Amino acid sequence: MEVDGGGVCKKITIGVCVMEKKVLSAPMGQILDRLKAFGEFEIVHFGDQVILEDPVESWPICDCLIAFFSTGYPLEKAEAYAALRKPFLVNELEPQHLLHDRRKVYELLKMFGVPVPRYAHVNREVAHQDLDYFVEEEDYIEVHGNRFWKPFVEKPVDVVFFEA
Repeated sequence: MEVDGGGVCKKITIGVCVMEKKVLSAPMGQILDRLKAFGEFEIVHFGDQVILEDPVESWPICDCLIAFFSTGYPLEKAEAYAALRKPFLVNELEPQHLLHDRRKVYELLKMFGVPVPRYAHVNREVAHQDLDYFVEEEDYIEVHGNRFWKPFVEKPVDVVFFEA
């Protein structure tokens, strides 16, 4: 609890600046329930309407900010809010840009010794572009000589643009 100018204890306001689908998830529910159990925090959900449509100057003012990337999330607006209001950041915002590119995520995981699944990158400028390192057959694809038998999971690099 914080003590205000009049010596009165006030709850610490935690702003939850995440998309509603993430706020309603079981893991986020667990985090928020544990914070509420202390009795020292006031939790303020920003909500999709505020996050997506309102200017950051009108967002709720908070002492601490929790902000998680998800598809459709305006990370730049959250960064602008943090720069404007200067809340304590529970999690850093800038590194969340990394989540937009699977290649960067895999590079970072490998750098820290975290196992990643076997994968390959096929980088095309346009759809169905012929590439000298890529071969597709009926039951497999081959990328730089590495064969992947079908079925396999194919995902776009840019999760912001392609995921719904």
